[in-house]
Amino acid sequence: MKTRYLLLPGAAALTLFALPAVAGDITGRVVDEATGRQLAGAAITVNPGNIRAVADAAGRYRVRNLAEGTYDIQVRSSGYESVTLNVAVPATGVVERPVALAAAGPMEEVVVTGFRAAQLDSIQDKRYADVIRDSVTSNDVGKLPDRNAAEALQRVPGVSITIDQGEGRYVSVRGIDAALNNVTIDGAIIGAPESDRRIALDTIPSNVLARLEVTKTVTPDMDGNAVGGSVNLVTPSAFDLREGERGEVAAEYGYYDMNGESPFGVSASWGDLFGPDEQFGVLLSASHSEREFESENVQGGNIWEEEGDFFVPEELVLRDYTLERVRTSVVANLEWQPRDGTRVYLRNIWNEFRDTEQRLETLWDYRNGDLIDQTPISGTFTEGEGERASKDRREEQSIFNSTLGGEFLLGSWTVEAAYTFGKAEQDTPYDEEWKFALADVLPMTYDTSSFFFDVDAGPEFDEPANFEFDELEVANQIVEEDLNALRLDFRRDFTFDQRPAYLKFGGKFTGREKTSDETAIVYDGFDGDLTMSGLSRPGKRGFFCDQRCYNIGPAIDHQAANAFLAANLGSFEISDDDSREKSAESDFVVEEDVTAGYLMGGIDYTNLWLVGGVRVERTDIDSQAPDITFEDGDLAADLPTRFGSNSYTNWLPGLQARWAAREDVVVRAAWTNTIGRANYEDLAPFRIFEVDPVDVDVFEGSVEEGNPDLDPLESMNWDASVEWYPAGGGLVALGLFYKDIESPIYTQVTELENTDFEGRFFSELELSRPENADSGEILGIELNYQKQFTGLPSPFSGFGVALNYTFTDSEATVFGRDDKLPFFLQSDHLANFALFYEKRGFELRAAVAYRSEYLDEVGEDRDSDLYVDARTQVDLKGSYDFGNGLTASLELLNVTDEPLQFLSGGRSDRLAENEFYGWSAIAGLKYRF
Repeated sequence: MKTRYLLLPGAAALTLFALPAVAGDITGRVVDEATGRQLAGAAITVNPGNIRAVADAAGRYRVRNLAEGTYDIQVRSSGYESVTLNVAVPATGVVERPVALAAAGPMEEVVVTGFRAAQLDSIQDKRYADVIRDSVTSNDVGKLPDRNAAEALQRVPGVSITIDQGEGRYVSVRGIDAALNNVTIDGAIIGAPESDRRIALDTIPSNVLARLEVTKTVTPDMDGNAVGGSVNLVTPSAFDLREGERGEVAAEYGYYDMNGESPFGVSASWGDLFGPDEQFGVLLSASHSEREFESENVQGGNIWEEEGDFFVPEELVLRDYTLERVRTSVVANLEWQPRDGTRVYLRNIWNEFRDTEQRLETLWDYRNGDLIDQTPISGTFTEGEGERASKDRREEQSIFNSTLGGEFLLGSWTVEAAYTFGKAEQDTPYDEEWKFALADVLPMTYDTSSFFFDVDAGPEFDEPANFEFDELEVANQIVEEDLNALRLDFRRDFTFDQRPAYLKFGGKFTGREKTSDETAIVYDGFDGDLTMSGLSRPGKRGFFCDQRCYNIGPAIDHQAANAFLAANLGSFEISDDDSREKSAESDFVVEEDVTAGYLMGGIDYTNLWLVGGVRVERTDIDSQAPDITFEDGDLAADLPTRFGSNSYTNWLPGLQARWAAREDVVVRAAWTNTIGRANYEDLAPFRIFEVDPVDVDVFEGSVEEGNPDLDPLESMNWDASVEWYPAGGGLVALGLFYKDIESPIYTQVTELENTDFEGRFFSELELSRPENADSGEILGIELNYQKQFTGLPSPFSGFGVALNYTFTDSEATVFGRDDKLPFFLQSDHLANFALFYEKRGFELRAAVAYRSEYLDEVGEDRDSDLYVDARTQVDLKGSYDFGNGLTASLELLNVTDEPLQFLSGGRSDRLAENEFYGWSAIAGLKYRF
């Protein structure tokens, strides 16, 4: 069954073997005349025949299958003067023609280095790509104040990131959930460390990557799970090194404003070619960084509810975080290129991200008892409750990918095969949380006169002796994904109706196994009196004083509490039911096999390039998870395993066109079809069934469960763009896109009355499970402007600017809601602005990233929806190149101390959560050799 999809396009090859092959080839490498830097993406045009080629990442090009004769070869790259060579091609053999291009503009003023070089590389890559694609190159990554792959990608048009503790984590393309993007390393699919499909790109430091690519219109030879797009992280190759350069070492040291700590990092890379003809290449790269920082968090709960005559917050929670993040990455790439057109490679990358977190929490559960003395901005509840908690946890995420592959030129055929083994893991070796609850209720008065509201419970709330032991939860969890992928591709280049053309087909098998296993012990009692007295310490003074100083009060001394537990373990009472439930509720196993085949082709009609084809993917899923039942509050003695399975087939046709309307104008159009598979945790057939008797043979209850029968999202995508490439290497682009999405996945909550369920009569029963909804739509506009003002008189010729803006309008129908909602994570407005100056070794840059609010959680109505507020982050960086390989830099991050802020109902006056991180500064040295 699976094999036939791999062989589906194979029959198309049989007729092509009969096509005649010609023998003459032209190869070479395109470099910058002044610096020797390779010009990736340089465009090659051969006439007669109007045959086109594009240089690879190392600047190498190859024009194949030319008849004997004399040809003119034109070589172009954005920001450079084009050249034309006259080349005689023999009947057989290969002609080597290296090309050196001079920068456009007066040579004494224009030297293409640093960010200018990176910007030109990105423009060139976009200009001649067959698809709609944007990229960030290695030079750009080094010049941007970004710590990881996610933060580097946020500079791309239409890309936004979600923030975790002040650092970018997940990447959203055109507002689509990160779980619906396809993420690859060197084109090879990678596993997700967490229990869903999202790839946490804060795991991967930016300084071990050569290039980051975002493809928004995928072709049939790419994986179909790409509703938002496909993100490819490219690691460096020894064959990409410029002449005379072998590597670099770098170190950085910084300062955090909030806690005065100093982050630091080191990195090194080395590559070389060896062998009789330098046919072997090795590239080693490593990076390690550590940072200790703090954040301060205020929460009002997701929902403001009406109490008396006015809306008030759900609760008040203060959280004080102390964190340590350690990031380590190693890249080891080995390659063999015995001759042009043949290469064998072994690419390896390992990343580990360790997050250690201590969280102190104070909670005022103030909305209890009677409400008295209410005004529009205040009121008193007579029976408020409270809680103090201390959490200590460590989470270690790792991603390992190893790909063995080869590419072979066999006459007019190119054959590529690759096998990828991947392992992604999230290991939480310990997750401990102590909770002490207020022994007696207290009257509590709220004050919402300020956006940062407050609750006053009097001095008794700050007495440790008034808080009694409530619960201690000790847990560990491991989430693993094992991945095996095998890919085989065939490509035949030929001439059709005197036009350059190609046919490509192949197949791929991807097998995944995702497991989650948690073990927990819940202590819910103590034999005797146990209060915070003797187990407390003073809380932070001046908490959240940038806005409104809060009194967080005494804190649990976590180390003292753990020592007390060890000395008095026999006096603590274990809740068997809670421990068993906590140990089972996150457990699941999901096995997924995807077998794919595709057939595609392309043809060049002088100035019009067409690429089209179809991909078919067969998905087979088997899953299992526990069935957890509570009878009248007691956990069932047996927790049986539930099983699920699902299979579906998706046909994904596509057609893309690139039209060179003028030498400097490119028009694109694309029709593509993609899918988005459900998250593993949604597919797992877990169930939590609570049954409570209310009368003889009458029950009330609730069911929360996964749904193994979920269908994937299906998205039909339409794209169009116009791109102008003015002289000097600039870019002005306008793009339109529309996505018609079927079967989006939301959680459906159904309230049933007087119904029979599994042999019992329920007067009330609540059912909650993920389901496929009807449809949704996303319409968007992308603007991109880049300009380097090299034509201005010195010193102003060093200035340049990069600006992009994306507007989207989306709507979706959600279960139980009559109104239309935007898609999750869908900001209406995204914008990036960068102003830079680069001259005589100096480089200065100011970068601004903005996104408007977006929907984070869906409630019963607009007032209970949760939105993430608009956010603008400003980063600055300056550097100086001493000209001997040494560069010094200084970065200022989050200059304006921009928070992460959630709003209840999207209302600007209803605080749900606000988290501050402070600003930081990092100084660095880098030496290239």
